[in-house]
Parts: sequence; C-alpha cells; structure tokens
Amino acid sequence: MSIQNLGPLLVVGESTGSIGLDGELDFHAALNNMAAQAKKSVKIFTQELDPELYDQPEFLKIMSDIARNRQRCKIQILIQSPEKAARSGHRLVELQKRLTSAIQIHSIPDDETNNNEEFMVIDEIAITRRFSMGFMHGNCEFKAIPEAQKKSRYFDLIWQQSNPCQEFRRLGI
Repeated sequence: MSIQNLGPLLVVGESTGSIGLDGELDFHAALNNMAAQAKKSVKIFTQELDPELYDQPEFLKIMSDIARNRQRCKIQILIQSPEKAARSGHRLVELQKRLTSAIQIHSIPDDETNNNEEFMVIDEIAITRRFSMGFMHGNCEFKAIPEAQKKSRYFDLIWQQSNPCQEFRRLGI
C-alpha cells in the first residue's frame, strides 16, 4: 500500500517501518502528514528548496498553521543554493518574510556544500529523506528515533555555523 493511502493512518512516534517514496505525490503525502503532526520542531535540510516539494498549497498551509498557532514549534530551514528560490518567488520564502520569528531560513556554509543530503526531521522522531537531488526517490519513517536524532544533531551543528539567508531578506524600500 502506498503512502498516499496510508497517510491518514500514520502517526509520528508510533507508526514503524520505512516507506519508500517514488514521485511527487508520495513526497507530498509524507511531508504533509509528518509536518502536520509537528509539536516541537520542523527541520528541513535542502539543496534549493525544491518548489515541487515545498511550494505546494497544502504544505504551505501546514507551515502557516504551525507558525501562527504553535508558538513552541520551531521551523528551521537550511538551504545550500538559495538563488533559485529567491528569483522564483517561492511562497514558503514569502511566508517566512511575514513570519520571521516563527520560520527561519539559513544558508548552508560553504564548507558543507559537498553534502547532497535532503531531509526533513519532525520532533527528532520522524524523518523523510530524498536520496538524490533532481529525482523524486526516497523514504520516510514516522518512528526513526535514533536516525532522526542523529540527523537533528547534524542539522543543529550546521545551523550553529550558518547565517540567515541574505537572498531572502526583506528590502525596506
């Protein structure tokens, strides 16, 4: 059974097993279902904030809801190449500009640019991984505590070395 059919039944921290993701619809189902259950944190480590994944109406609605209604839940995004998202008018970036205290976007430092990872960690419990940039193949686990904690610690380490994304700052004109 695919993630699209299982989605409503999957619970962060309870549902076990790895689910393969193949195509945009699988990724949308995984990202949306996981993010909607976030209580403490949403951490996205991305190459270019792919609009096919992160500039989608349902995902944006979930991020907006978290930012506006869950003050204890932090949304942090590390991006390697922000230029494309800055040029294209990415709606998640626009949302971040309106909700700067709730959504933070930082640039991945230059010494980490060889890292081609792409993942989202929810509450240090659940993880969605994209295996390769440009391809919609990956997996998700709604209860992957050791792996999610490992990726979360790695994310936090890079976050401490990073700076806010200058490409996305609001210009006061």
